Amino acid sequence: MNHTKVKILVAEDSITQAENLRFILKEHGFQVEVAKNGREAMGLLGAMRPDLVISDIVMPEMDGYELCRRIKADPETKYLPVILLTSLSSLNDILQGLKCGADHFITKPYQPDYLLARIQHILLNQELRRQSSLKVDMEIVFDGQRHTITADRVQILDMLISTFETAVQKNLELEEANRELAKAKTQLARQAQALEELAIRDELTGLYNRRGFITMAQQQLKIALRTGTPLLLFFIDLDDLKTINDNLGHQAGDQALVAAARILKSTFREADILGRIGGDEFAILAIVEPREHPDTLLNRLEATLLRDNQNTEAPFKISLSTGTAWFDPHQPVSLDDMMAAADNLMYEQKKAKA
Repeated sequence: MNHTKVKILVAEDSITQAENLRFILKEHGFQVEVAKNGREAMGLLGAMRPDLVISDIVMPEMDGYELCRRIKADPETKYLPVILLTSLSSLNDILQGLKCGADHFITKPYQPDYLLARIQHILLNQELRRQSSLKVDMEIVFDGQRHTITADRVQILDMLISTFETAVQKNLELEEANRELAKAKTQLARQAQALEELAIRDELTGLYNRRGFITMAQQQLKIALRTGTPLLLFFIDLDDLKTINDNLGHQAGDQALVAAARILKSTFREADILGRIGGDEFAILAIVEPREHPDTLLNRLEATLLRDNQNTEAPFKISLSTGTAWFDPHQPVSLDDMMAAADNLMYEQKKAKA
């Protein structure tokens, strides 16, 4: 259709919504006049001779129902199609729309494409409306009240279609809102997980921080008690970190810490719990396989350390002092006692190196 010759009268008391509607319609080539209520719209009818009226329902002085009723009661304008815009959506609103002769209901907020499609539909079927003069009388009892409605079949059909389309549209919007809500929940869950990781992870090395290590280690001790699994706690100190910081700078010191963490990750299993619990101190709670001697793990650590030092281009070599403590599920001790015992042994080894 050529919209440039189509004139639409808008009755809307909200300036914002009126201007938005004017913009949508003019953008698609329609000629538009805006009235701020039903009374003003009635005054524009004769001079403008619109092809379609779009009216809000709730307006001062004269509402949309009364405006539509007067348009349909006048022989000169009775075939002028009227679309009612409403934020109301009860069955009583639809009955009032049928009584006043409205051609279509559109519930706010609406999508511009949907509004334009309804306008196109109504304009294309205007001649069918003129030819359909068969009136149907209906009595409807709703909310304890009897409603008598006289309307032609096309109007009834269009109102039913508009009501159905509105329900479908609202359902689609609800589905989209649910999809967006699901996305938001997923994103929030990821953000919460990321924040949780930040709370228990050491940012520099990626190992657990002290809080994270103790939390995970306590859980592992409970599991070991239930399953009868022995554990071995390693308390490890990165030797000479202060010397590296003083002579090569703190960036080199950070590189040394990252290298130490890399060596520990390469040595121990994924199921073991690794943490940086202080500036240059690390702790590992390792699950001990049946018949596995603690020297096996210590030898593996020494081999990984030697290999890493041989392959590195860093201006320093990594040296680690280590202390260990057993957790026997048949003679359990606390994590604090294990860490204290392993720390003492580590300190003895460090003194022996001095």
